[in-house]
Amino acid sequence: MSAGADRRFSIVCLSPQKWDAPLPTNRQQIMRRAAAHGHEVLFVETGGFLGAHALRLARGPERRSLARRLVGSEPVTPGITAVKAVNLAPWGRKLAAACGANNALTSLRIGRLVAALPAPVVAWLYDPCAAGLAARLNVAFTVYDCVDDYAEQTRGDARRRALVTATDRQAALLSRVVFATSQPQQRRLATLNPHTHLVRNVGDYDHFSPAADPSFAAEELRGLPGPVVGFAGNMLPGKVDFPLLERLARARPQWTFLCVGPLPDASAVEALRPLPNVRLLGARTYAELPRYVAAFDVGLIPYLHNDYTRSCFPLKLYEVLAAGKPVVATGLPELAGMEPDVSLAATDAETLDALERGLAARGPEDVARRRQRASGNTWETRTSTLLSLVETELAS
Repeated sequence: MSAGADRRFSIVCLSPQKWDAPLPTNRQQIMRRAAAHGHEVLFVETGGFLGAHALRLARGPERRSLARRLVGSEPVTPGITAVKAVNLAPWGRKLAAACGANNALTSLRIGRLVAALPAPVVAWLYDPCAAGLAARLNVAFTVYDCVDDYAEQTRGDARRRALVTATDRQAALLSRVVFATSQPQQRRLATLNPHTHLVRNVGDYDHFSPAADPSFAAEELRGLPGPVVGFAGNMLPGKVDFPLLERLARARPQWTFLCVGPLPDASAVEALRPLPNVRLLGARTYAELPRYVAAFDVGLIPYLHNDYTRSCFPLKLYEVLAAGKPVVATGLPELAGMEPDVSLAATDAETLDALERGLAARGPEDVARRRQRASGNTWETRTSTLLSLVETELAS
């Protein structure tokens, strides 16, 4: 059965990320394509305390949109309607009682909207803290799309970690089907739910494919001293190895190290700022990103070696490969076996050697091979796989 061809169903997507997040991830990418397959989607923004949402409503330029999602619902794209969860209780991401209260209030808030969806309805869970909400909804069953190690993301917050660990377990036990983006995640979740499938992350090939042409690069990058080693993504201290970046930049002063992405903790990059061959550009919109990737000669994913990154499969991988660029990565064992397009390194010397090899392998055949690999790992292919697995469960 082809995805969406014979078995239509509606989706209640429970996402901790807003629909209009600056950098779309699995939540928006999968739901947009599910809607294109003909599935009606109710996108429930489960993250954020209501007080903070009200502050944004008062200050932000999108107050009309925010108000519509708060008091009703808002069509955001064909086939998708967004609504805000009723997170009245503070500390809903730390305290089980607050989390339960918010889930109960939100279930009352969206019950009518769920009932109006064409049956059958499936709850598609991205937020483990919303597992209690999914359990309250009148749906055929729940799907848990686990795209990260959420407990490891809590970074030392004991109360938040305890809550996320418990709700992650609840989400796996509650669901009819579980999807995992890495082998460690699959193994962990399969102990709770045997219907756990490994479906790795992918990239937006069509969006990043134009970056294969160096002339597509943003105007501000014209004349940048080369070669250019580029990183594009959130520069989170618990994920990015900033000392490694500094050592690499000092070891190769003739190279340019170009970093594009939000800097949530500015202090983490203080040692990089004085280096003349490091460019910290900060955030760029998703629409603009391909013009920055176009300036890369080689892509670098300089991740730390820790429990979080050991189960990561980064979205940016196939974005860079779609542009035909080689990728060098650290701290990401899930990327093993993708040579010569992706090289893993464990030490500074190995990283520099891999970067040198990547810079030497930029011929037409190399570019075509990487783009071919990326073209087979797109949001369209991942969405079709996920929908087919859900359809199989509905048919059974």
